[in-house]
Amino acid sequence: MAKKYRKGQFIKVKVTGIQPYGAFVKTPDNQEGLIHISEVMNDYVHDVNQFLSKGQIVRAKVLSVDKNGKLNLTLKENEYFKNEERKRDRRSVLDQIKDTEEYGFESIRQKMPEWIDTAKRHLKDK
Repeated sequence: MAKKYRKGQFIKVKVTGIQPYGAFVKTPDNQEGLIHISEVMNDYVHDVNQFLSKGQIVRAKVLSVDKNGKLNLTLKENEYFKNEERKRDRRSVLDQIKDTEEYGFESIRQKMPEWIDTAKRHLKDK
């Protein structure tokens, strides 16, 4: 008999598959769920594969349970993913280039105004 899960409960789940929109998971008693890409962290997530992998076990919070028992989960309150979010905030511009851009003078010229704005915001926040 499957366990009854409730909103707000923290549970351990195993990632069974990853799609562009999120990660499919299962509980130890084989109840299925989804961690939508928007629920991995508060920051923008371009690729779920950067944070989760098939077979990984994570601690997630239940957002809701539908009438069929499928779980809607979040990792935003998981300390590991909160720390990852903080690390991303402290990354240098060079790290951001490595993740998202091709190298070259034209790409640097195009991105420079955005980097300056980002640096100004970080200085203002401190």
